[in-house]
Amino acid sequence: MIDLDDPTALRRGDPSGMLALVEGLGPMVLEGWEAGAAAAPPLRTPRVVVAAGLGGSGIGGDLLEALVAPTSPVPVVVVKAAALPACVDRDALVVACSYSGNTEETLAVFDEAARRGAAAVAITSGGALAARARAAGAPLIAVRPGLPPRAALPLLLVPMLRLAHRLGLAPADDADVQEAAGLLRRLAAEWGPAAPAAANRAKQLAVRLSRALPVVYAATPGLAPVAYRWKTQLNENAKRFAVWNQFPEASHNEVEGWQAPPADAAVVVLRDAEDGARAAREMDAVRALLARQAGQVDDVWAQGEGRLARLLSLILLGDFVSVYAALLRGVDPTPVAAIAAVKRQVQEALPPQGTSAP
Repeated sequence: MIDLDDPTALRRGDPSGMLALVEGLGPMVLEGWEAGAAAAPPLRTPRVVVAAGLGGSGIGGDLLEALVAPTSPVPVVVVKAAALPACVDRDALVVACSYSGNTEETLAVFDEAARRGAAAVAITSGGALAARARAAGAPLIAVRPGLPPRAALPLLLVPMLRLAHRLGLAPADDADVQEAAGLLRRLAAEWGPAAPAAANRAKQLAVRLSRALPVVYAATPGLAPVAYRWKTQLNENAKRFAVWNQFPEASHNEVEGWQAPPADAAVVVLRDAEDGARAAREMDAVRALLARQAGQVDDVWAQGEGRLARLLSLILLGDFVSVYAALLRGVDPTPVAAIAAVKRQVQEALPPQGTSAP
């Protein structure tokens, strides 16, 4: 097994530098906020906001919904498909997010928004989405290219948050963004590759999660997209199957499944000091059950003052954990061969352009 404290071994196991990208999430928050200043919302009073995107380009929509839900007077609907819900019309704002600019489903959503007369904003590093936005005269937020989409999260989320702020849907402002960026820089030093495993929470969790089935729980619905991010990062970086869920919903179904638990499971519960008394009592009860059935349960607490900082602190930790888990398993965290293979097979099965399927 690789020594996570050996710089040479880390460089050898991570030739594309995914660890360095995770370390750079803090500065990327500021970069995303600056990028978001380039586009004004094309609709000042939307009845609904749709955040459309998939994979690493889609998690930003989940986080946006969680961040604005406590304050927004209009709903944020997350779309991870090629179709828009029926509620989208001329009073809707559609934010189409595709880091590559070539995600088929997101391009379909952008085109459908135009057909319905909905206002649209594109967030991308280029590709077909940028071209279509320019041709349509739609606001375009162009972000830095050349990254794996999952490593560009702040470049995709934070511009959306700035749009929401300008619409009066989110309280996040310059101070919140500065706090989040500074906190992530500090935590990156604490959890990064130079910090020894003996005092490095990310490396310690990675050892546990690389040896067993990772089960990640959000203590409240507001932390659900963070738990999902942990799960997808373990999928893409560590090439591991993982499970996630949220409370209180899991108390009404999944807890029964722990009567016949998997042979090896490593449970992580994501917590926030603002979860509330009821959530705290529920987590105490759930942890007692899980401790009997799964053994060790790790609580991971959000850090920071503002909600953006707290959510991103948990995401940073999960991203580090996923990369360390990949290195412990002897796999390069950057390539996503299975995803590429599926996309290739789908494209090969499509009829040639200009023809229709039988």
